[in-house]
Amino acid sequence: TNPGFKITVNDDYKLLEDSVANVKYGLYCDSQPSGVDGVDKWFKVPVESVGIRIPIASGFLEALDLRTKIVAAESPSNLTNICLDESKISTLNEASGSDENSEIDVIFSADAGSDAGKSVRLPSDDSLGPLQKAEWIKFFGSFFNQEKAAASLFTSISESYNCHSKNMQRLKEPPHAYWVEYSDADGKKTYNIITTAYQKELLASAGAANNTKEAPSDSSDLTKFQEAVKDADAVFDQTKLTKYGQRATEWYGDFGYTDPQNSGVDFLLRRQIWRTDGYTSKSGISNFPEYGYVRPDLVIQDIIRVLVPVYNQEHASRWLLWLGGTNEDTEVINEDNYSCESGWLSVVDKCVDMPDFDGTA
Repeated sequence: TNPGFKITVNDDYKLLEDSVANVKYGLYCDSQPSGVDGVDKWFKVPVESVGIRIPIASGFLEALDLRTKIVAAESPSNLTNICLDESKISTLNEASGSDENSEIDVIFSADAGSDAGKSVRLPSDDSLGPLQKAEWIKFFGSFFNQEKAAASLFTSISESYNCHSKNMQRLKEPPHAYWVEYSDADGKKTYNIITTAYQKELLASAGAANNTKEAPSDSSDLTKFQEAVKDADAVFDQTKLTKYGQRATEWYGDFGYTDPQNSGVDFLLRRQIWRTDGYTSKSGISNFPEYGYVRPDLVIQDIIRVLVPVYNQEHASRWLLWLGGTNEDTEVINEDNYSCESGWLSVVDKCVDMPDFDGTA
């Protein structure tokens, strides 16, 4: 499926088309071609200095062994990559639509216009499926003349993801799972089943049978929400929780579960409530937006580990936090779980096809 970009290689330049933002980037090696119409921004490649306003850019750089290219970030302290030398990363000037950061070759952002001629957009929301979003590493790699490395890595990621997904499609009892979110924006409480492409496809790929169920038309109706999710084997939450150390209690309160252990609802009785912010920096910043979006083949295995625990029992979950557990501590990124010399972000283990797997032990 179309990830939202197209790359065309010409004799003296590469044309990258972002069909979502409707922006065309021209990349050249020696001199900027003349007489080329329709190109919005030109970049001499490979670029040497990079600014980032979006976490996934840091993940792509790490996966392609280009971390030293980072010279500036919108919030350097929010980057979770322990291999970065924060003392060498300056803070970008506030995005103003101008070239205030003109000394930097390119600035990757959620907005193609954030830094005028220097800014390049990368996907920032969940409207793309897991593989569609990860495929942007090929677009990204073009700025460093790393197309082959990016394409090779994405092929391995895609093959692994599709293999694990295929192994989940013959389950005798497919699990039920939902991605949920509570919000009280502007004083209005809403209870949502998230069905954007990323979450919807991820759960379906992990074997969840009914993840396409829509939330009640009235998202403020708590009773209808609880009725809609009560058949879940597990829920995956993306609510903005703030009461660290008491986030499980906060979650129960947000969703109106006053006595979860006597509710008769299976996922509550088994405390099957999960989040993707279980792998963090020392300051508690989630690594998922930085590395997780780059490696959907690992994320799907995290999800499967919850939904179908008899499958691939050797897999150690990376990003998931068991919110329903008795310990809300996250795993902090350090040298024991991430090697800067041979980081797992760029290493894809081969998945084994299991045509007879049906979810039973």
